[in-house]
Amino acid sequence: MAVSSTGNLTTAVEDLTVGSTERKVNQRGSSELGKEEFLKLLVTQLQNQDPLNPQNDTEFISQLAQFSSLEQMTNMSATMSNTSAYSLVGKEVIVQTKDSTGAYKEVRGTVDYVEMKNGDAMLAINGQTYSLDDLVQVMDSMYAIKEYLPSVQEQTETFDKTNPALITVKIDLGSKGYEASSVAVALNGEYIDKEFLNYNDGELTISPEAFKDLEPGSYYLGFYFDDPFQTSVTDKVNIKIIDSGIVKDDSEQNVEEGNSTSTEETSTDNA
Repeated sequence: MAVSSTGNLTTAVEDLTVGSTERKVNQRGSSELGKEEFLKLLVTQLQNQDPLNPQNDTEFISQLAQFSSLEQMTNMSATMSNTSAYSLVGKEVIVQTKDSTGAYKEVRGTVDYVEMKNGDAMLAINGQTYSLDDLVQVMDSMYAIKEYLPSVQEQTETFDKTNPALITVKIDLGSKGYEASSVAVALNGEYIDKEFLNYNDGELTISPEAFKDLEPGSYYLGFYFDDPFQTSVTDKVNIKIIDSGIVKDDSEQNVEEGNSTSTEETSTDNA
């Protein structure tokens, strides 16, 4: 009898395991209760109620009211999402997507238009469409174009009146439609004559003649670009004028003069 009992117990455990596995395999759908699941649950409840003890009408009305409220909230959420997408037209954004290898990549650009596909808002950026769910950043217009505007690298230079030499400043004329075609440079409240300025490949050189009449001290250069926003930079380049009184030997002076001549020959008159 004991053996039979053990055999029955073993069989029962195996059946329980199989049943558990089947339940896991057959589980489908999301664990969240949406409006479709809510309606199915309500219909099932109606079909399987006790005919001798049916539910009160008030309970059904209450459940229908909840279902109606859920549907309205869902529709409102979709409407707000679409409205939000339409407001992105003309904005600079960043979207994050996966490439063919599964790696994430970021795409930056302006939203040209928004189109709906199967109820989902798609953002058109640089000729491609991306889901609104891929959106990771929206930028203010001025913030977005700031990096495209002309700029000047912050630096401090020393000019020795005893040993005058060229001053070189690194500048960026801008890009993507926000670039400048020329720049004016001011020193001590006056514009430097363009014959003392030369621009070549991101570097603006200023002739020693522009500094010869200044007293020793600290001066800031002002840069005024002719880009669409008339960008001006007045606090990035500091020139310290000194008069050391120590003349460098001929070899050092020749090297500096050679470098100055080479720079002037390869410079252009773009500034």
